[in-house]
Amino acid sequence: MIDALAFLPISDLAEGMKYLHDTRPDVPGLSELLAYFESTYVSGTARQVRRPQDGRTNVLRIRRSPPLFPPEMWNVHDATIAGTERTNNVCEGWNNAFAGVVGHNHPSIWTLVESIQMDEAQASTDILRDARGQPPAKRVKRATATHQQRLQQLCCDRRDGRRSVQDVLRALGHCVRLTV
Repeated sequence: MIDALAFLPISDLAEGMKYLHDTRPDVPGLSELLAYFESTYVSGTARQVRRPQDGRTNVLRIRRSPPLFPPEMWNVHDATIAGTERTNNVCEGWNNAFAGVVGHNHPSIWTLVESIQMDEAQASTDILRDARGQPPAKRVKRATATHQQRLQQLCCDRRDGRRSVQDVLRALGHCVRLTV
């Protein structure tokens, strides 16, 4: 369920982490993984700092450091509800399409210029069609669309208070999987 935290509202992340700590199975290394994830992505770290102050020696203070990757950077709750892109797959798609236009690795400068001109012509055509009310059709597999709707529904249920943080984490844990 760690990956499901990305779909919780940022305000619910502390409660979600507490739930994960409370319900984690007794698996070697899992406690350390949760601690690492929490300090790197959710709440940051706290450390003791000793410094002299007002003539006294070694006043102990606690200093909190922000997480290395704050939730605003990786949380996709709002993007899921809005139905917008959550990844940079659009960029990857353009790179793959452009590689197909070029046709081979290490093209000459003339082949590259010609390929850029062809890509620009296609983009201009797509912009013109969109202006006429004919946006380019985006092909989406039925399974992907169903999965997106399920994720969106779970995020909306949490936002509207129809599901608890624990229910949403369990449900998302069954339908979100990281791929390697």
